[in-house]
Amino acid sequence: MTSAVMSLAVAVLIFGTAAAGMLRGADPWATWFYPLAWYPTLLGVDAVLRIRTGRWYLLSDWRFAAAALLWSVPFWLLFELINFRVANWYYVFVPPDAASRWTGITLSFATVLPAILISKRAVEHAGFTRKMRSRTWSVSDRLPWLLQGLGVAFIVLAMVWPRLFFPLIWGAVTLLADPWVYRRDPERSLLGALERGRPAVIADVLIGGLAIGFLWELYNTQARGHWIYTVPGLEELKLFEMPVLGFLGFPILALDGWAIWNVLVLAGLAREPGGEPERPSRHLRTLGWGVASLVFSVGILAGMERYVITSVTPSLTDVAGDAAPRLASVGYDVFSLAEADPDGIVSALSEPDGHVWVQSARLVTLRGIGAANAERLRAVGIISTPELAAADPDELFTALMAIDAPHVTPARVRVWVRGARGRR
Repeated sequence: MTSAVMSLAVAVLIFGTAAAGMLRGADPWATWFYPLAWYPTLLGVDAVLRIRTGRWYLLSDWRFAAAALLWSVPFWLLFELINFRVANWYYVFVPPDAASRWTGITLSFATVLPAILISKRAVEHAGFTRKMRSRTWSVSDRLPWLLQGLGVAFIVLAMVWPRLFFPLIWGAVTLLADPWVYRRDPERSLLGALERGRPAVIADVLIGGLAIGFLWELYNTQARGHWIYTVPGLEELKLFEMPVLGFLGFPILALDGWAIWNVLVLAGLAREPGGEPERPSRHLRTLGWGVASLVFSVGILAGMERYVITSVTPSLTDVAGDAAPRLASVGYDVFSLAEADPDGIVSALSEPDGHVWVQSARLVTLRGIGAANAERLRAVGIISTPELAAADPDELFTALMAIDAPHVTPARVRVWVRGARGRR
C-alpha cells in the first residue's frame, strides 16, 4: 500500500511539473504535454486501483505492460493510415528535427491501448455496471461472418466516399476483430458477452472510452504540438479541438482497442497480467510479427510526414531574422512575441521593426500555421492576421494552389481564417 501511495505522489508530481512547464510555454513540456501528462495519468490510475483493490494492473507484470505499450503504436497507426484518405485530422507544431518528432509521436501513440485497458478495469472496479443483465440469445454460425463482412463494407465505404462515410472507420475494427475472437474463445468476445446476457464488459469499455476521450482532447488542446480536426460538417461546434458529436467516437474506439487486445492475447503476441500467453509463443513467429509491425509503423510515420504533419515549431529566426538573438536575450520566444505589445518592443529595443516582428509572430503561431505556410500566405498577399480574417477561404485556397502549396487543403484554410477571425 505504501508503494501505491508513493507512486500516486510521484504521478501527481510529474503531472504537476509538466503542467507548470506547459503553462510557462517552456519546452519540452509545452510541445510534448500530451504524453508527459498521459504517462503520470496511467501511473496515477494504476496506483488508485492498487489502493482500492490491493492489486496493481499495468504494473502487475512488466511483460503485460510492455506488450500493451508496444502494440499500441501500430494499433493507432492503422487509423493514421485510414486518415490519409479520410483527412479528419492533422498535426501542427511538432519539433523540426525528425528524431525528436518520431520519438515523441511514438511515445504518444504508445499510450492508447494502455489507456483503454486501464479505463475499462477502473470502471469495472467502480461497480457502475456490476448488476447489468440482458436476455441471452443464440449466436448463429453465420453471424460472425456477416459481422466481418459488414466491417469490410464499412472500410470500403469510408475509403471510396470519405466525406460521407468517414464515421464508419470507428467500429469497423471491432466488427472485423471480435468475431475472430468469438470463434476461438467466446468468453473473451464482446459478441460472447451479449450471448451470455452479460453486457457489463461492453458497458465498462464504452464508459471508460468516453472518460479517456475527454482526457485525450483536454491534454491535446493544452499541448503546443497537437492535432486539429477537420471533420466534414462538424467544423464549427467544438469542445477543445474535437467536434462535440465526435466524442461519441471514443467509446467505439475503445471497443476497437479491446477487440484488438484480445486478438493479440489469443494469437500469443500479448498476455494478461500475471498469466501465460493463451497459446505457446513461437519466438520466430513473434519476431516475424514484431518486424512486420515495425516496418508498418515506420512506413506510416513516413506517410504522416507527407500527409498530416503540416507545420513544425516556429522560431524567432523565422520572424525576426538576425535580430532573433537580441529578442531571445530579453526573454522572448516566438510565442511570447506574438502576445507582446509592438510599441513595447520598439521602445525596449529601439527597433522600428518591432511591429513587423510581432505581426509576423502572430501569423506563424495562429492555429498551427507555422513559418512555411505563413511564407506561402505572404506570397499571395496575406501578411497579417487581420488580412487573413478578411479573406474568403475558398478564394484563398485557390490562390495558394496556384503557387503549389503542399499540406494545404480547403478545410485547413478554413481553420486558419476562422482562427484569425476569432483573434480580432
